[in-house]
Amino acid sequence: MIQGAFNRLGNVLPTLWLDKITIKGVRRIKNGPFTDTEDVTVVENEPGKISRKALKPSQQSYFGTDNYDVVLYIRTGIKIPPGADIYVTDVNGQITKYKQAGRGYTGYVSHQEVALIRDEKAKEVADYGLGHD
Repeated sequence: MIQGAFNRLGNVLPTLWLDKITIKGVRRIKNGPFTDTEDVTVVENEPGKISRKALKPSQQSYFGTDNYDVVLYIRTGIKIPPGADIYVTDVNGQITKYKQAGRGYTGYVSHQEVALIRDEKAKEVADYGLGHD
């Protein structure tokens, strides 16, 4: 009975998540006697939610990186390959790229949680034309 309620919750939760998630990874393919890889899109524009702990100013870097940990909430049934690239489009249209930092926790009936890390060079300076004298 309780599990049925959680199953119904699993159908409702994605309607509350306003971020859109695209997950890209690679899969192995046989190419004659060789094994190669090819890029694959696991899901595209999937509802999800990113949650981030408070970021202390002392954790900010002045050396051109933007590094922090987040948790992705997404529906169950999606197998996210190790090392996948995860692109999140937030409600304001901002796209942020993350790397999978850990295997998804699938112990919930209603959703799974995936640890991600953002570790990119700060490109906003170049994008906005700042920093050029």
